[in-house]
Amino acid sequence: MRALVLPGLDGGGALLDDFLAAMRPRLDGQALAYPGDPALGYAELIDWAWPQLPTDAPFALIGESFSGPVAIGLAARRPPQLKALVLCASFVRAPRPPWSPLGLAALPAWTQRLPLQRAPLAAVARATLGRWSTAPRRQRLRAALDALDPAVLRRRLGEIARVDARAALAEVAVPTLYLRAGADRLVSRDSWEEIRRARPQTDCIALDAPHFVLQACADEAAARIGRWLDRGSGVGSDVLRSDAS
Repeated sequence: MRALVLPGLDGGGALLDDFLAAMRPRLDGQALAYPGDPALGYAELIDWAWPQLPTDAPFALIGESFSGPVAIGLAARRPPQLKALVLCASFVRAPRPPWSPLGLAALPAWTQRLPLQRAPLAAVARATLGRWSTAPRRQRLRAALDALDPAVLRRRLGEIARVDARAALAEVAVPTLYLRAGADRLVSRDSWEEIRRARPQTDCIALDAPHFVLQACADEAAARIGRWLDRGSGVGSDVLRSDAS
């Protein structure tokens, strides 16, 4: 089966190389890289990605973090060859970090204009990688931040603050998996609970991993997603439903 992976906030595929390699040979994985255009919000990215979906072979759609709502919007259109939807450390509404009582939607608009590219790399790595931070991973993260247009970043943060993909998720007809990062410092368990309420049939696999689950735990994430896809329905002994921890 093919797998189309939609990237996180950086919008590129460079941070997904290890995960794509780990999926082979079980899955033929490809990452989409979004255009660096600040005019593209969630609705526009869904329209942009739609004609790039495979039409000649079955595929799974994997949405990482920021791209969860894009993957949901595409799956809700029910492309004929789509067989499964996977959401990784993602959300259907503005997420709340575990350490904050407020979600991104409740924060003042000026916080979305903070120069995150200038934030100390150690702080960004701590938030996204936690104890899985290594020098090579920090170098990749630095390169991804340096390549990201500040205007694009502001637009994407604003989209996250306003998003509500619950109705679209309820329209998804294929088996759906939520890959939850148990040590996520950016997206709390609340996001999984909202996804479960919007689509109760959704399965959940919880890994001991940071927000960058596909980067820090590429082999385990690929193996668990692959086994879930192999089962077809996504129901098995190592898949947890509403009681995912």
